[in-house]
Amino acid sequence: MSGGTAAREKPAAEHRPAWAKDPAPEAPPPTAPVTSARRRPRLRAVVPAVLLAAGLALYWLPVPGLDEAALDAMGGLGLVGVLPWPVFAGAALLVVAFAALLWPSRPQRLLLGLVLVATVVSLHALPAVVEEQPRFATAWQHLGFLEYLDRTGGSAPALDARWSWPGFFATAAFVLRACGVTDPAELAEVVRWWPLAVNLLALVPLALLARSVRAGWRARWCGVWFFALSSWVGQDYFSPQSFTYLLYLAFAALLLRWFLAPSAPSGGMLPGAEAPPDAPPGRRAVLLGVALALFAAAVPAHQLTPFVMLGVVTVLVVLGRCALRGLPLLLGVVAVGWVCFLAEPYWSGHFDELFGGIGGLGANVTSSVSGRIEGGSATHQLVLYSRVALAGLVMALACWGWWRRREAGYRERALPVLAFVPAAGFALQAYGGEMALRVFLFALPGAALLAALAFFPRAGTSERERAWDRVSLAPLAALLAGLVLVGGFLVVRWGNEAFERVRPGEVAAMEWVYAHADPTVRLLWLSEDPEESVTPALPWGSRAMERVRYVPTEAPRDPVLAGPLAEALREAGPVSYLIVGRGQSAYLELDAGYSTSWERRLLATLDARDDLVPVVRNADAAVYALREAPPGTPEAATPGPPGPTVTWSPWSVLGALSAGLLVLLLGTREFLRLRAAPDAPPSPAVRALFWFAVPLLLVTVSALVHRFWTLA
Repeated sequence: MSGGTAAREKPAAEHRPAWAKDPAPEAPPPTAPVTSARRRPRLRAVVPAVLLAAGLALYWLPVPGLDEAALDAMGGLGLVGVLPWPVFAGAALLVVAFAALLWPSRPQRLLLGLVLVATVVSLHALPAVVEEQPRFATAWQHLGFLEYLDRTGGSAPALDARWSWPGFFATAAFVLRACGVTDPAELAEVVRWWPLAVNLLALVPLALLARSVRAGWRARWCGVWFFALSSWVGQDYFSPQSFTYLLYLAFAALLLRWFLAPSAPSGGMLPGAEAPPDAPPGRRAVLLGVALALFAAAVPAHQLTPFVMLGVVTVLVVLGRCALRGLPLLLGVVAVGWVCFLAEPYWSGHFDELFGGIGGLGANVTSSVSGRIEGGSATHQLVLYSRVALAGLVMALACWGWWRRREAGYRERALPVLAFVPAAGFALQAYGGEMALRVFLFALPGAALLAALAFFPRAGTSERERAWDRVSLAPLAALLAGLVLVGGFLVVRWGNEAFERVRPGEVAAMEWVYAHADPTVRLLWLSEDPEESVTPALPWGSRAMERVRYVPTEAPRDPVLAGPLAEALREAGPVSYLIVGRGQSAYLELDAGYSTSWERRLLATLDARDDLVPVVRNADAAVYALREAPPGTPEAATPGPPGPTVTWSPWSVLGALSAGLLVLLLGTREFLRLRAAPDAPPSPAVRALFWFAVPLLLVTVSALVHRFWTLA
């Protein structure tokens, strides 16, 4: 039995090209007495260790001194405007420590890993240490999803579009309950440290992705380092996007590490990717199952991430760089099937929003880039322009890295796919004005590795390349790039902290609102554009999702003209309140151009009115109600039917059955293809599965078209 297994596994190694096989290990040098020359590598490790310790000390020692009064002084530059200067010096020393480790001829892996982890912790744990409450308003709203699931046991697609993709919330609720985390204070701690955990976990698939590149150790470590220094997009808060982003990184790493199609040198150029390691068919089948599971977990958890995964694997197959040639069709059926059937409550009511942006490349780019910079404080615009500049710098370095690799004799195809395919999102929709941020987020893994190859383009396998690396000034250039990236990170990542920070008084005010939501309540909050700006900068929605309705209300430019606010309260009906929070006021000042004294003057105007009375008042928020409540009865809470809600017809039933069978056949076909040699012709079983899948595909497509046509 074992002999038969060995006979089947042996050809897999024989099909690996000779040039791609690992070189024979070098004979160990003869034992020699320890000399000063041999002590030099150890001494070289001492300097980065000292720099690391000094950087951490300078960075963290002043941080506990930042109290609430210091944070309240934040202006247009956000958190960076109130940080003591030793914090910046410490961040710079961490960069110098990492760059110093790129000079020796051999990698100091332990120190490299320590500096990398210390950098990620220092950059991403800062708000969790200095602020009392978890940051970012939407993270609190996502806690409300968990609370609703825990209280009702189901989803409510009629309440929020995100309930059509409940995978993240269901998974988080299950894991937290299994760990015994149910207390709101414990949940807040999970949310507080979630971004740090996400960024530390992202280093694992990034390291695996770096190993798929045919490059020296400097390029690989530098690529992961550039990723850490450029991960400022801010989508790592407690959200489906952060969860599915980790799935995306792991999915891409699996594809590029184990499922790249064999590629031989051509035109005097070597492939830029390492040949996949030898693995028996059973192990490759398990890895394929993991890749499919990662995609299947992303599909019900997020609207955008699965289609980025699908785009990446499709382009890899078209370019002949992915051995799983049937994967795009299989993944496409899964993703489209979920949207068509189980996300029906979303697209059936938002058809124009889902498909209206297709082809509007210019409009989507404008709304995502220049549209987010217009207006607001001139100081805060510096933060927004810096975001564009830093993203442009990373992408420019990626292009330069591709060119330098070409000059060095390497043909890069896989990394450019990761770096540039996400830009296709601009041609699909604006994604609420956030498409530019999402494009850069998904492009960053490939772009960071390509940027590292701009400094270290050679693989370092020949003696000539190793000699070049010993005299190269590339580590110095990487140091300068690292200083620019870390300085930019502190500005652009925490530049919005004046309104993304959550204050204790705002939490207390919202708790009062939840306590008085019986049976329902309408909470008016101040927006510069109630039609477009519909996400408040306050800790909203963490409880009583179906009982509190948040109503954006136009904030008057002149705070003396508060009459429309009182009128809006009357129109809202009984049990209605108006909230004025410092976070929202900071947003209006910095992002919408309201005056710096606007909040103070507005509160004075509201206090002076005879028809309004403050029911909550603290240093961070005020809640107002009408002195005489409007007549009427508060409406009952109407969460709608529990999800998923699917409208069935004979065509829909036929399409769902066809899609299920199609996924089964296509998945079986891919697993069978893995058991064959790379260059072997398709087996009769593989051919039969393909021809069985064709009519099922036609039926599925017809049913989906009919479903969209009738329900749109």
